[in-house]
Amino acid sequence: MDKVIQTICGMLQSPDGMRRCAAAMVIAELRPKQDSVVKALGDTLKDANQLLTRYVLEAFEAIGTRAVVPYVLPLLEAQEIETKLRAAAIIANAGGDNVSSLRDQFLKANPQQKRVLVDILARIHNREAMQLILDVLFDTDFELVKESCQAVRRHIGDAEPKERAALHRQIAKFMTTSRVKKNDRVLTSCLLLIGYVGAPDARKILLKYSTAKNLGYIRRNALIGLKGLQYTGAAVNPIAGQMLKYLGEADYPNVVQNALDIIEKLPLGKSYDGQWRKLLKSKHLSVRAFAARKLASNDNPAGNRLMMALLAHEDPQVSEIAAGALARHKGATALLLAALTRERKAERAWRLAKILKPHSESVDKRTAKKFAALAARALQAGEPRYETLLYFLRNIDPALADGVYREVGLKYKKARKWAKAVDCLRQIARSEGFDNELRFELGICNVKQSAKDLAPHLRAEDYALRAFQALLQVKGFKLFDRLKKEKALDAADFHYIGFHFSEGSGEELRFGRKNLEHVAKRWPKTKEGKAAKNKLKLPPKSQAITPTPIAQASAAE
Repeated sequence: MDKVIQTICGMLQSPDGMRRCAAAMVIAELRPKQDSVVKALGDTLKDANQLLTRYVLEAFEAIGTRAVVPYVLPLLEAQEIETKLRAAAIIANAGGDNVSSLRDQFLKANPQQKRVLVDILARIHNREAMQLILDVLFDTDFELVKESCQAVRRHIGDAEPKERAALHRQIAKFMTTSRVKKNDRVLTSCLLLIGYVGAPDARKILLKYSTAKNLGYIRRNALIGLKGLQYTGAAVNPIAGQMLKYLGEADYPNVVQNALDIIEKLPLGKSYDGQWRKLLKSKHLSVRAFAARKLASNDNPAGNRLMMALLAHEDPQVSEIAAGALARHKGATALLLAALTRERKAERAWRLAKILKPHSESVDKRTAKKFAALAARALQAGEPRYETLLYFLRNIDPALADGVYREVGLKYKKARKWAKAVDCLRQIARSEGFDNELRFELGICNVKQSAKDLAPHLRAEDYALRAFQALLQVKGFKLFDRLKKEKALDAADFHYIGFHFSEGSGEELRFGRKNLEHVAKRWPKTKEGKAAKNKLKLPPKSQAITPTPIAQASAAE
């Protein structure tokens, strides 16, 4: 086996780059521990390219001996980030015996190299490495200090519970030294480290520095440290009580927001609902919003009544949180329906209708009919909220909303309020419920409010004539007989219809002449009656080639 290893090590000196890479890969698989192998790999690094360097470092990782560290240390200054990070990991994994070497490296390192070295130290998790990090906290380079704290935060998850406890004790003792007590900046960094390490005793120290007798930036870091801890069991209520006291303070960025972040991660039950209600009156926007979110999680009668009240809260964020909760809570349907029934202001009614949209499936037929009647009355009375009620109905049953327009439209027709009738019936002209009967009724209303201008281009745009032409093509629909039964139609209406269709051909011509004959017979002495007689005396125009304007318009549709 030794001869095989020697042969492979000899390949590391080959002029062929691929053979050298292959030799390093084989050593990584065999993992020999001999010093001669480590030296051969280390010598290879002196003239290795990036690819060969990667395979040599992989071999060093596989071997896992501290003997590789002297060869890897120079790579901390490598230009390639991948090489630098892998070298740092190898040194860190080699263990605490290398801290003295790292200390020597640190003394002569430039700022960028120091950042790499503190990252390595943070991975080692022993007393000597942590002491070096604590000493860095006195450095005038504040960015290096921050990086040191962040390095501990990144790598502390790999530490064992015993290591965490030992590191915590070391940092806590360091904080009691005169050097630290005289330097607030170092103290604040220590507070962060205490929180990142997260030992069980951290809460007591951090709470001590979070009180109002401390400076704002010290309190800030103590609270940030507290945010990194996990709270369970008996620790929950004490920390919640302390943080609730801080929410009323004026220092929002340093104290209030951090205290709020801590409270948000605590598993607090319904017993705190009274506290959340009090916080709705807080002077801080985020505190009010937090309280609203906490209370919004309760889908029960009391909680939903509160959310209904919060819809009118002066803080828009609180109001929106309440609206979102009511939209989600199945138990809020009855409250929302009752509120929509009472609401007279259009803007508030719109909001309620939109909140109710997710509840559409929960509305029974009886309630839906009740709102249909309410919408019909509002539409007839001209109340602005009728649109809101119809929007609500359309989400439940589109046919029900169409029925309201149909009912009210026909009532307006009966009352001879033609414009209002047209407005209603046109709303459902494109719906599935728009049948031939409604087309006829809308045609009657349109002809009553028509200008009855005989100009061909105006006739082509007349909705009434278009409707009657469509009905002429419906088999079994006796259009002329239906028109004669309409008491609202007078001589001018029949003459206008007859004049236009008498210029057509086939069924249109016959329909037009029937209308003219009816005018001439029933209103013989009126100007329409005389005009009808004159029109009847004229020979029918040939429409075989040139269709009427009405026919052109219908064909285009």
